[in-house]
Amino acid sequence: MKHLTALLLFVVSIAFQSAAQEASPATPNPAHEKAAREATDLLAAKYSLDADQTKQMYTIQLRKQRNTAEILPLQTENPALYRAKVQSLRKGTLASIRGVLHTKEQVDIYQKTQISVRSLQADKRKDMMGQQRSKEEIEVALLDIYSE
Repeated sequence: MKHLTALLLFVVSIAFQSAAQEASPATPNPAHEKAAREATDLLAAKYSLDADQTKQMYTIQLRKQRNTAEILPLQTENPALYRAKVQSLRKGTLASIRGVLHTKEQVDIYQKTQISVRSLQADKRKDMMGQQRSKEEIEVALLDIYSE
């Protein structure tokens, strides 16, 4: 009897979890949709994306907007964690963008952009270290240098 009760409880909990996931689909925020659409349009023009790539890029940009909004409260609550999450989000976004690009021309543009960003970040880091700025100040300044 105890085993049957435990099994019943397990099945009911799984059913509730499934129902909760189905009942509340994430409805995108209109502001996120607009920002994602604008970013997608810019990237579609930059990389000459086809329709399928543009659709994938929109999904990536929408996810980026949603995740950025989720971690925004950490900016004041826990700045170090916020910086780490922003860096992680950017790394994931860039990997996803790279995965969408198929042609040699698209990949070349992507690589040139990343080389440029890394160069700007290195220059900024060097300048700020010369000014003897703190590690946190340098990290915050480097977060401002981003493309895509």
